Amino acid sequence: MRARSCSEICGSHLSAKRLVQRFTKRLPVFASSTAALITYLLLIAGARAAEMAAERDFDLVGGVVRAAVATIVLLLAVWLLRRVGTWVIAKMQVTTMLARRIPPVLATDLQPLLLRTAQALIRLVTAAAVFVLGYLWLVYTLGQFPYTAPWGERLGEFLLDLFWEFGSGALGALPGLFIVLIIVLIARWCVRVLNVIFKEIQSGTIALPGLGRETARTTQTLLVFVVWLFALVVAYPYIPGSDTEAFKGLSVLVGLMITLGSTGLINQVISGLFVIYSRSVRPQDYVRIGDMEGEVINIGSLAIKLRTPRREEITIPHSVLVATATTNFSRLAGADGMVITATITIGYDVPWRQVHALLLLGAARTAGVRKQPPPNVLQRELSDFFVQYQLLAHLEEGANRAAVISELHAQIQDAFNEYGVQIMSPHFESQPERPVLVPKSKWYSAPAQDSEQSPKD
Repeated sequence: MRARSCSEICGSHLSAKRLVQRFTKRLPVFASSTAALITYLLLIAGARAAEMAAERDFDLVGGVVRAAVATIVLLLAVWLLRRVGTWVIAKMQVTTMLARRIPPVLATDLQPLLLRTAQALIRLVTAAAVFVLGYLWLVYTLGQFPYTAPWGERLGEFLLDLFWEFGSGALGALPGLFIVLIIVLIARWCVRVLNVIFKEIQSGTIALPGLGRETARTTQTLLVFVVWLFALVVAYPYIPGSDTEAFKGLSVLVGLMITLGSTGLINQVISGLFVIYSRSVRPQDYVRIGDMEGEVINIGSLAIKLRTPRREEITIPHSVLVATATTNFSRLAGADGMVITATITIGYDVPWRQVHALLLLGAARTAGVRKQPPPNVLQRELSDFFVQYQLLAHLEEGANRAAVISELHAQIQDAFNEYGVQIMSPHFESQPERPVLVPKSKWYSAPAQDSEQSPKD
């Protein structure tokens, strides 16, 4: 088939332009301008096609045949890709390799997620391969005809430029990625060394001044965090794209979100560090925090957990713990055991020696109270209406503190009832007719004994 010359093609397009101009005289100005622009573009495309036709001898029949063959090859390639993708997905669903490598505790939760992720990646790769094949087919097919050859040439140049930019960018990023890899490896080596050292500290093999076994775990976590943070700061300039405006804007946005949303979190973390390094409480300590009392079962990064005598778990944030007075019953117990107390108020008409004896009698009858060191009684206050007595005793076991205190209270009531002593704090509305006092003959009322007299007397 003979290719037309440039003059013939341009002449035909000039005639078409005159016809368009005559037709558009009756249209609005906007429509005329649009038609003129379209005509101008067609003239350019035609001129380019004429130039390519002059340079290359296009064969229309051969172009159609080659385009048809390329279409068949494309369809076969797409069918083959889809078959391969479906086969791989089916194999992944029936394989048991994943279940053998993952521990049973985690396999139930992670296996479906990993399978779905792998299937999505396979579908994504298949779709990308189909898109690239379709793009190559379009470039090849458009290049077989004189009027579409410029479009195919432009599409081919765009694809080559895209691959060239991508390849050059990837090659340019390799040195930075290599430096980042070295920094990550060094950071991992430092973290492993820290883990080995602090593991020995927690086991008691190594002892460092100022660092206890209770704070070793927290110190290890802080040092590991500092190492990775330092590695991130050093590696940041070498990360590909870190100098772009988009990356900088994203960094600013993330920093702003962390700053605005972590105020309370940072407060809890700092309070937790204060609690841990002050060693005010430790696991298995029996403490009272405000009006809550129980055994410490866990000290976390953000809160502390207590187990109450009623088998309830209470979570107390570290900020509340720092701002509240804490009573630790276990810290100074030592070998004598934890101290328990019982406080009562008795009127002035009851001999104090008898009250002491009754309180000690109740402690002696209570199971779970140590005989040594012996319990003792304190007179805490001489108020206007009564005397406040406090019994101090030591527990044999700290785990049953609440039960022993309840039993002690019951034994004290029985002892006072047994000897006819009223447990009631008097409040006078008027001055009594006679002084409220204890005669000397009743100073040693039972079960009190006169330490100044011999047992024989």
